Amino acid sequence: MNDSVFPLAVLLAVVNRALVDYLSAPIKQRFPDHDLWYLVYVAFVIGGMIGWVSSVNLFSLIPGMPLVLGRILTAACIGGGANLLHDVAKRRSDTLPEPETP
Repeated sequence: MNDSVFPLAVLLAVVNRALVDYLSAPIKQRFPDHDLWYLVYVAFVIGGMIGWVSSVNLFSLIPGMPLVLGRILTAACIGGGANLLHDVAKRRSDTLPEPETP
């Protein structure tokens, strides 16, 4: 993961959260009993668009990874929020289990 763009990705995730909260406030005010279960998906889509348009790529240092795939994964991480980005950063040094041989 590219450490130089990680703070930018976190900032974009926080901006995404603030934007979704701001846009959903009138709905919550007008319909206080309305279940807003879908907001997580709205945040994911808006954050994905923010991440794509900003051209941030957290995975640019992975050899052989296509640029488009890195940008798509980064956009998904931004859409998932700062907690998802934190989990990805925390687990980046975890060792992967060895593949089992049949």
